[in-house]
Amino acid sequence: MQIPWYYMWSENYLFFRELLKDSIPKENFITKEIYIPQEKFDAELYKAEDKHFWDGSLIKVDAILNCLLEAKHNSNEYILFTDIDIIVKPGLYSLLKKYIDDKYDIVFLREEHGVNIGFMLLHVTDLVITFWQSVRENMIKQGGLDQVYVNELIPIFTGKQSVFNQQIITCNNTWDGSTDFIVMQLLCSCLGKEFNIAEKIFNAAQYANIEPYMKFVPDNIIPFIYKFQEILYHSHKEAKTAGIS
Repeated sequence: MQIPWYYMWSENYLFFRELLKDSIPKENFITKEIYIPQEKFDAELYKAEDKHFWDGSLIKVDAILNCLLEAKHNSNEYILFTDIDIIVKPGLYSLLKKYIDDKYDIVFLREEHGVNIGFMLLHVTDLVITFWQSVRENMIKQGGLDQVYVNELIPIFTGKQSVFNQQIITCNNTWDGSTDFIVMQLLCSCLGKEFNIAEKIFNAAQYANIEPYMKFVPDNIIPFIYKFQEILYHSHKEAKTAGIS
């Protein structure tokens, strides 16, 4: 069985698109790209400085629903829906197969204070579709962040849901190095639009050979990678000085 693997991409994230495409095992997964024009992201994200940059955007929720409906039409039993800015290593299919064999409806990436919707195994059922429709309805009525509503609705979800082992399907800020990871979600510190991409590229370099993909990094992002390194260096220096004193 091949699992359709859906992810969104836009021009600014071409680096991550190429890196992920080369990492997906073609014998186990069907690559299903969702192209979103950069103009749409630019229009909807980073609207308010005091809120998360995804706040109020339906781009991801609409994409998830469209993927589920497409998969239902194609009679796919499961899909994988992920963010594009991830590091993938061998061994993923056999891990997912266990959740599929046990008929889980949704399996999330665990984060420190709940679940992260950047990496999800989804059972293609009406129950799962209804769950995401409820997330969308809440966002339309009240605004806010998609992931917040997901975490609010999980306790009343009547399907079978779980989270991946936090150290195997992990985030770069929660992985403790105690075991080898299979997937790492690259998060950012939300320092700003250009800094966010730069930080993720910097973090990717810690876990993968990114040299072949640097040609896909937008020219305007390169200076921010160096600026982020400088911020990281000074933060480390200040923390070390504070610890000594």
